[in-house]
Amino acid sequence: MKESKFIADMMLGKLSKWLRILGFDTLYYRDIEKDKLLALAVKENRQILTRKTSLKDRKDIKNLLLFIKENDPVKQLQEVIEHYNLKIKPQNVFTLCLICNQKLKEISAELIKDKVPDYVANTQKAFSFCPHCKRIFWKGTHYENMWQRIKETIKIQ
Repeated sequence: MKESKFIADMMLGKLSKWLRILGFDTLYYRDIEKDKLLALAVKENRQILTRKTSLKDRKDIKNLLLFIKENDPVKQLQEVIEHYNLKIKPQNVFTLCLICNQKLKEISAELIKDKVPDYVANTQKAFSFCPHCKRIFWKGTHYENMWQRIKETIKIQ
């Protein structure tokens, strides 16, 4: 695949977050009609990730669809990586908002110091924010734990 873009159905929220952590453009809707999901996939050239058996056997979308068999989100992620032969690039990891899939932007500590807990403002130097949902991200222990989990389960290029 030249550019890997995905759209996940309502049963794959955690998988969507893991794909975003790794830098893969992944749309996720908790509530979207099947026809709208399919139309969006076609319009934006996205691969559909689903656990819905009703989509699994549709011949008209077979080339756009991966039926996810695993229950565990990390195993689901491995399933997607192997199926699409995805290459994980460290420079793309943690570049997308985990919530809304927008590209994160760097922001100075000075501009957000009153928007994060005092301890975070005093101990962290680098921050990113989502221009869409306005969430702020930093490389604290949660970041370190996610990196450790990534390294344990996925080959990084």
